[in-house]
Amino acid sequence: MSSAVAEVGAYEGEPGPESLCGSFESLKAYSTVDLSLSEDGTDSTVDLSDRYTSEESFDYEEVDAHSFSGYAHCPSIQDALDAQGVADELLEDWTSRELQALASVSLGAEALIGLPRHVRHTTVCVLASMAQYAGLPQKSLAEASLLLDVFILKSVAPKQSTDSIVLAINTLPATCAALVAILWKADCISKSSAGTSINIASACLFAQQLQQMGYIEVDADVTENMINRQEAKVLQELRWRIHMPNAESWTSTFSSRFNVLTKNLMAPSLTWVWQHGMFASRTIMMRQASTEALPPKQLAAGLLAIGLVGARLLPLESVRPRHMTDEDWIDLYQATRPQELHPKCMFPENGSQRLLKLLMIAVGVDLAEIQEFACLAASAMKDAFETPELARTGIAEPVVTAHHASI
Repeated sequence: MSSAVAEVGAYEGEPGPESLCGSFESLKAYSTVDLSLSEDGTDSTVDLSDRYTSEESFDYEEVDAHSFSGYAHCPSIQDALDAQGVADELLEDWTSRELQALASVSLGAEALIGLPRHVRHTTVCVLASMAQYAGLPQKSLAEASLLLDVFILKSVAPKQSTDSIVLAINTLPATCAALVAILWKADCISKSSAGTSINIASACLFAQQLQQMGYIEVDADVTENMINRQEAKVLQELRWRIHMPNAESWTSTFSSRFNVLTKNLMAPSLTWVWQHGMFASRTIMMRQASTEALPPKQLAAGLLAIGLVGARLLPLESVRPRHMTDEDWIDLYQATRPQELHPKCMFPENGSQRLLKLLMIAVGVDLAEIQEFACLAASAMKDAFETPELARTGIAEPVVTAHHASI
């Protein structure tokens, strides 16, 4: 059985597995999650059934219906969460930041918010290439993509016109270069003076691509002054708030919290869950923007719930949204994992119910919200995995390598 590595970055200051950087080609390396598979290609999620019958078995009675709240606020649990940098206060701070970033300036015309999907796909590929060329860590792609989404939301949505979207597309090459320059300056990973100029050539090539797509008004001669002006505009629209939690940072944080709450006993399976969540969030990022309708926190929470089902730690029906029938929910889940049969939970009902309570603590929401978030995530996954652009680029399937990552 091969081990697994997740070649994805982490949000600055966040917990979770460290990124393992290596050689890669543009987007594929910035969107690769290498899942744990056996030599015959089957899913190698670790069966922990016997572990929970040993003397070191997890004490589920600590989190039964009567002590649920007490367990969540137990000093030792809170100290452990704080030691891993995933305390409740972090969730509150990130939630507040996310709400501020994605708050709609005005109502109406949801379709006008965001780039056309074929343009978005190309844009994210370009951001990946630029971030790689600038020497930024792999986490930077998710950061840059979210900043792009917020910038578009703040600058285009209020106008709610097709012309405003076309104008945003016309300035995309300079915008992408500006976003990478902002992250490059914030990261301070290099002492070189490359700065803004490092991505002028990439921006010009991107402009030519957009012209070939039919956006003939895009200026193919992108200059450093154009990038500098766009950088100032981006910072103004963002109000200089460039550190925002994205789906990947939420995924790592939720996974680490769940790992602490289960006392590291589920780490092998949880690593597999984390890897699936990171891969899915990055694939979704290629197709859909982060908005009020698809916020990173809800997406990450839903992906974690679905991942726990896939790892057979939770029954599929436990995260079924109340408005869906069993049949419809099974169909939606299997659409996200067509190669996987209906997973059967390895635990008895009382054990899975207590794990479900721990999941609520980990993500800081109630069961009804988890179920709605799982539906949101499953729908986004289904939509993303059916994207023709992803099929052509070949990034929808994880790549297997022999490395190891741990929570």
